[in-house]
Amino acid sequence: MTTSDPTLLQTALCSQLGAAAEMLESAIQACPEPLWSDWGRNPEFWYTAFHTLFWLDLYLSPGQDDFAPPAPFTLDELDPAGVLQKRVYTQSELLFYLEHGRRKARRVISSLDDDRASQRRRFGKNEFSGLEVLL
Repeated sequence: MTTSDPTLLQTALCSQLGAAAEMLESAIQACPEPLWSDWGRNPEFWYTAFHTLFWLDLYLSPGQDDFAPPAPFTLDELDPAGVLQKRVYTQSELLFYLEHGRRKARRVISSLDDDRASQRRRFGKNEFSGLEVLL
């Protein structure tokens, strides 16, 4: 980065994304079982957490064409017909996905330089710079 301290932006991004991840982790852990997959809520709690983690993972990827979530997760979330997930993911599975996102975020942020920050990334109809995705 071109700031006088190249790690200043990286430190701030890691700190803010880390705080958001901690809040999501706390919410996942604190969610009572009856609420986790309560079909009376739209969307269900598990799906809101999954959706957040899926898009974090996707946006931290170089682009949609290069993206593959870790097992047991699939690309169903990208179905243009809006097909609902085939099954409810467990709290343990989503906590695993959260840790995957944390590791990926640290790698992406630690390698952030001017070229990567300005590189354009396409996700469906949307295009963002590498820095915009992180913000």
